[in-house]
Amino acid sequence: MKTYELIIQHQQPSCGGKAPFRNEFMTVSTDDPVAYVQKLEPEGKLEVTYPGDGVTVITTMRNQATVRYEFSED
Repeated sequence: MKTYELIIQHQQPSCGGKAPFRNEFMTVSTDDPVAYVQKLEPEGKLEVTYPGDGVTVITTMRNQATVRYEFSED
């Protein structure tokens, strides 16, 4: 199983003085980042890109807000 640094970026409407983005940082172990996100977002349509350097970016919509999962190999 590989270990990844995972950044989850929630994009939300800017209102009431809230920042438009909220980020979560964690370390996860998984063999398949796409399967990992599918478990978290079972109803979401996932868009997967591989920008390079062992990075996997998975984007989906949740409650009309964009959620971006960025996996970087440790």
